[in-house]
Amino acid sequence: MPICAHCEKQWEYVDTLKRCFRIKMPCPYCGEANYHSAQSRKKEAMNSIIMLPFIFLMNMIFDFSVSGLFIMAGILLMFILAIVPFSIELSEKEEALW
Repeated sequence: MPICAHCEKQWEYVDTLKRCFRIKMPCPYCGEANYHSAQSRKKEAMNSIIMLPFIFLMNMIFDFSVSGLFIMAGILLMFILAIVPFSIELSEKEEALW
């Protein structure tokens, strides 16, 4: 779980999930603005990049129908949403990716 860059309190899972898709994430305890660290955003991008070939590979192996492919993609999306709060790292200011 992420730790606030200002007050250093660990966020709860639900609070993190509510705020993880925003650029500026206010801390539920101190109210200060936190941002995704560059390292955290790179991890999230890699998760997205890896999942697309994984879906196509699974489709080639198991020969899913179109509806089966959408169901598998939905399950993978729910899995990613479940683990995203554990990979978030916070910083006090917005960092450039490079």
